[in-house]
Amino acid sequence: MKKIALIILPAFLATPLLAQASLEDTDGNGTYSFEEISAAHPDVTEEAFAQMDANADGEIDQEELAMAQDAGLLSAG
Repeated sequence: MKKIALIILPAFLATPLLAQASLEDTDGNGTYSFEEISAAHPDVTEEAFAQMDANADGEIDQEELAMAQDAGLLSAG
Protein backbone atom coordinates (compact mmCIF):
# COMPACT_ATOMS: atom_id res chain seq x y z
CA MET A 1 0.00 0.00 0.00
CA LYS A 2 2.83 2.43 0.81
CA LYS A 3 4.42 1.80 -2.59
CA ILE A 4 1.20 2.77 -4.34
CA ALA A 5 0.97 5.95 -2.26
CA LEU A 6 4.55 6.84 -3.15
CA ILE A 7 3.74 6.45 -6.83
CA ILE A 8 0.37 8.23 -6.78
CA LEU A 9 1.28 11.15 -4.51
CA PRO A 10 3.84 12.78 -6.85
CA ALA A 11 1.45 12.44 -9.79
CA PHE A 12 -1.35 14.00 -7.74
CA LEU A 13 0.86 16.90 -6.65
CA ALA A 14 2.10 17.51 -10.21
CA THR A 15 -1.39 17.70 -11.74
CA PRO A 16 -1.93 21.44 -11.04
CA LEU A 17 1.50 22.19 -12.46
CA LEU A 18 0.69 20.29 -15.63
CA ALA A 19 -2.59 22.15 -15.94
CA GLN A 20 -0.79 25.48 -15.68
CA ALA A 21 1.79 24.30 -18.21
CA SER A 22 -0.93 24.04 -20.85
CA LEU A 23 -1.23 27.83 -20.78
CA GLU A 24 1.64 29.54 -22.58
CA ASP A 25 2.56 33.19 -22.23
CA THR A 26 3.83 33.30 -25.80
CA ASP A 27 4.77 36.98 -25.78
CA GLY A 28 6.45 36.74 -22.35
CA ASN A 29 4.67 39.75 -20.85
CA GLY A 30 3.55 37.89 -17.70
CA THR A 31 -0.15 37.90 -18.58
CA TYR A 32 -2.44 35.97 -20.93
CA SER A 33 -4.26 37.42 -23.92
CA PHE A 34 -7.50 36.03 -25.29
CA GLU A 35 -5.49 34.25 -27.98
CA GLU A 36 -3.18 32.63 -25.40
CA ILE A 37 -6.11 31.54 -23.21
CA SER A 38 -8.15 30.23 -26.14
CA ALA A 39 -5.18 28.26 -27.50
CA ALA A 40 -5.19 26.20 -24.29
CA HIS A 41 -8.96 26.41 -23.70
CA PRO A 42 -10.74 26.60 -27.09
CA ASP A 43 -14.16 26.63 -25.41
CA VAL A 44 -13.54 30.05 -23.80
CA THR A 45 -15.57 32.76 -25.51
CA GLU A 46 -14.68 36.44 -25.70
CA GLU A 47 -17.54 37.09 -23.28
CA ALA A 48 -16.13 34.61 -20.75
CA PHE A 49 -12.68 36.14 -21.19
CA ALA A 50 -14.14 39.59 -20.46
CA GLN A 51 -15.66 38.19 -17.24
CA MET A 52 -12.23 36.85 -16.21
CA ASP A 53 -10.53 40.16 -17.00
CA ALA A 54 -11.44 41.93 -13.75
CA ASN A 55 -9.46 45.10 -14.48
CA ALA A 56 -10.54 45.21 -18.16
CA ASP A 57 -7.00 45.63 -19.48
CA GLY A 58 -7.42 42.94 -22.13
CA GLU A 59 -5.04 40.54 -20.36
CA ILE A 60 -5.46 37.91 -17.63
CA ASP A 61 -2.87 38.14 -14.87
CA GLN A 62 -2.10 35.41 -12.33
CA GLU A 63 -4.61 36.76 -9.78
CA GLU A 64 -7.39 36.95 -12.39
CA LEU A 65 -6.48 33.45 -13.59
CA ALA A 66 -6.80 32.07 -10.06
CA MET A 67 -10.12 33.87 -9.54
CA ALA A 68 -11.44 32.54 -12.86
CA GLN A 69 -10.49 28.99 -11.90
CA ASP A 70 -12.03 29.36 -8.44
CA ALA A 71 -15.24 30.72 -9.99
CA GLY A 72 -15.38 27.86 -12.49
CA LEU A 73 -14.97 30.15 -15.50
CA LEU A 74 -11.78 28.37 -16.52
CA SER A 75 -10.82 24.80 -15.83
CA ALA A 76 -7.53 24.15 -14.10
CA GLY A 77 -6.73 21.44 -16.58
